[in-house]
Amino acid sequence: MLTDGTANTNGKNGGHGDVREVLVRDLPVRIFHWSLVAAVAVALLTGFFGEENLLTVHVWAGQAVAVLILFRIMWWFVGGRYSRFSAYPLNPRRVMEHLRHVAAGRSPLLAGHNPAGAWMIIILITLLFGLTLTGIVALGGEEDLGPLRAWVSYRLGDAAEEVHELLAWLLVAAIAGHLAGVFMETKVFGHPLLRAMTRGTMPVPPQDAERGSMALRGLVVFLVALGLFTVVWNGLSATPDTRWRQVTYIKAYSDNCGDCHHAHHPSLRTADMWERIVRGLEDHYGEDATIGKRNEEEILAFLKANSAEFFDTEAAVRLGRAKTKDLRISSVSWWKMRHENIPQQVFASPEVGSPANCNACHGDAETGRFDDAAIRIPRKAQAAGGQS
Repeated sequence: MLTDGTANTNGKNGGHGDVREVLVRDLPVRIFHWSLVAAVAVALLTGFFGEENLLTVHVWAGQAVAVLILFRIMWWFVGGRYSRFSAYPLNPRRVMEHLRHVAAGRSPLLAGHNPAGAWMIIILITLLFGLTLTGIVALGGEEDLGPLRAWVSYRLGDAAEEVHELLAWLLVAAIAGHLAGVFMETKVFGHPLLRAMTRGTMPVPPQDAERGSMALRGLVVFLVALGLFTVVWNGLSATPDTRWRQVTYIKAYSDNCGDCHHAHHPSLRTADMWERIVRGLEDHYGEDATIGKRNEEEILAFLKANSAEFFDTEAAVRLGRAKTKDLRISSVSWWKMRHENIPQQVFASPEVGSPANCNACHGDAETGRFDDAAIRIPRKAQAAGGQS
């Protein structure tokens, strides 16, 4: 008996007399599948194991996943015979029946997806959609980048990053379940699923074959998906940033404070902390750093006008607004957590000098952005710390 337009054969070779190798997976869905495998692999590897300066690669992989997911959702409605959502056997009773057959050591070969496989596709697509959405929110909030940077606060982006990480672990679990199912179908029941997803063919009755490769239609749908994503991403990204702005350093600040160490971006301390620092220059961490009343007032006015209260960046929220008794940025617990794996020899190296020299490793420290992608520890400093 045939249901949902799928071939139903009993055993490894089927119960039909007329069984041939026929096309059951259209070309676009096969290209989508393996492209998604590659993009998700890069995203997971850079997300779980990559250094912070690989954020750009992680975002590229996420963008690729987003375009592919958008394509696949569109392909549910205009794709090949077995690629359409309407062909998925999602009835819970059919799922339970399929699982009972599997438990009994039987799994019919289907030209389309079996109930468990269909639900796994829904789960994977849903997780990936959630990952791309939370990733975009986190990118906008935490890194002040991407299409939502003007609308998402740092705190919201930080919360989205937590959800993003949770979804990533759920995705890993779902992938493990998917691979276990593929192993069961291919090794235990002998179904040629890998051949179907590479060559596109399976040994089923000719009447259950796909209706052509659908290559041209797939290309058109992909270009539509790519164009739509590009327009939305670039269009929203063009919105003026209200959470960060370029600060022009005054000469008095650059000359006097930058003479001994990196002139920190004003957003790294609040107005009241800058007041305490500037008013206490006669004992600036054990040294007399007085610069004269006129310079002091000019610098303090500049720092207060651009202090942490006026920025919603990761550095301003996590470092600038954090209270410390000694007023040092490096005394903030969040700073310590982010730098805990960096050996002290790196900070002591001539290329860095001290924890106060932010611009030695942060290429955009002067802007106050401190983007992860701009982190570059000098090679000689890495060697001094025994890092490769």
